[in-house]
Amino acid sequence: LAPRAKKNHTTGRPRPTQIMAAALLGRGGVGGLGSFRGALLRCCAHGGSRGRVFAQRQALLTTTTTPCSAAGASASSDDGVPAVPAAEWSPSSRRVGLVATKLGMSHTWSEWGERIPLTALQISDNAVTAVRTMETDGYTALQVGAITEHRTKRVAKAQRGHCERAGVPPKRTFAEFRVTEDALLPLGAELHCGHFVPGQYVDVVGTTIGKGFQGVMKRHNFKGMPRTHGVTKTHRKMGGSGGGQDPGRVWPGKKMAGRMGGITAVQLSLQVYKVDPRWNIVFVKGSIPGHKNSVVKLTDARRKPLKTPPPFPTNLEPREALGPVAAPKEPENPLTRVL
Repeated sequence: LAPRAKKNHTTGRPRPTQIMAAALLGRGGVGGLGSFRGALLRCCAHGGSRGRVFAQRQALLTTTTTPCSAAGASASSDDGVPAVPAAEWSPSSRRVGLVATKLGMSHTWSEWGERIPLTALQISDNAVTAVRTMETDGYTALQVGAITEHRTKRVAKAQRGHCERAGVPPKRTFAEFRVTEDALLPLGAELHCGHFVPGQYVDVVGTTIGKGFQGVMKRHNFKGMPRTHGVTKTHRKMGGSGGGQDPGRVWPGKKMAGRMGGITAVQLSLQVYKVDPRWNIVFVKGSIPGHKNSVVKLTDARRKPLKTPPPFPTNLEPREALGPVAAPKEPENPLTRVL
């Protein structure tokens, strides 16, 4: 028998590594990703609610691939979800962003045998919790709440009331995104990974991993002092920090030893490689700042704007009706491309 699968004792859900393995199975192609299937099924069969979890994972792996729709049909309000008015996209339009949880990194292989590093970002229960309009606030923006908190005692009373007015469950984190007036959404509108299209570029904002107090060689890439005769115990020192009597002080902004990491950083123009609505995951090429399970923000790239109309103002189809879709294949071999 396979060993019992390790389970997240806080939420009771599968570990992020299991989610990434299941989501990448939909891509196929070259690589060792197919070996995850047997291990994943065995782990899910022995962990949690055995029959229910096993049936869900088996249905997930046998689901046929259907393209994500970018249609602009109005959402139905029969199930209590607010209707989103359809709008026409223009190159000057600015859509809302999403709040995601970084699950970690993985990789896959292209049809040309090129290794593609991927970062898995899970869109966690995104919903509109506030609308900023020009009449009331002087600017247009949308506040998005993410990661539903089931233990309401951990949410401040003011935040609970804020979410109740929006008609959404209590959220752990909030983020505000500037949008154009034609991209405004009603309160309570749900957002999912179908908001982004494979092949487009996104900007990711996160908090870098904190390294604590570090010296100048690690923090600023200084070369250090010489390692020759006559140099005693100062090999990793900074050296001189400024002038003598004139100016008689250290200039502001001088690179010195200090606290490293733990700051907000932006990774620009990362390509969306795959969107998997089954797990509400967006795979982007390359790395992003932050450790595992950290919260990041995704927006449409500024330096590489959209060339084709995206789902606008967002993808109005329910996530359950969509299927995984990957970025289009490259027409030429990137390994033989002349640099």
